Amino acid sequence: MTSIKNELTGAWKLLSYIEISTDGADSFFPLGNTPNGILIYSADGYMSVQIAGTDDKEETLLADSAKYLDINYRNFLVFSGSYHTDNRQATVVHEVITSVTPALIGKTVERDVTFEADILYLKSTRPILSHGKMVNSYMTWQRMEKPELIQRKDHSLNIAKRKINIL
Repeated sequence: MTSIKNELTGAWKLLSYIEISTDGADSFFPLGNTPNGILIYSADGYMSVQIAGTDDKEETLLADSAKYLDINYRNFLVFSGSYHTDNRQATVVHEVITSVTPALIGKTVERDVTFEADILYLKSTRPILSHGKMVNSYMTWQRMEKPELIQRKDHSLNIAKRKINIL
């Protein structure tokens, strides 16, 4: 059996982020329907996550710095620090060292961990306060391929295309 830490190590791209209210209210997407995100776990026990909402793409916001900063602050989930895993509980605990949200610094963020092939599911282990409501957060991530593997695949495809053209 492989350890959770071994399975986590690497880079992940965000597929979805949804929060489900504990009071039965409608679920919602706190960073919009299609946020961009990357989550990185290093083998030496450090992690970093950046998630950016993509709903506010209006370029006129760039001219209004106060509005731009407010929207950007609300549209980001960013923190990094150390992490450790618990194989028995199937959890990962993030010890926040730096964050765009100062109140998060020095805190722990704990998530239940589930894997399915190259998909990682992270769920809050207990309800959290978000936008004034108690919610459970659910994030779905997909393992990112190493850049050199992508380059090799592209190179192999180009060679295969040239061979087909020659025939």
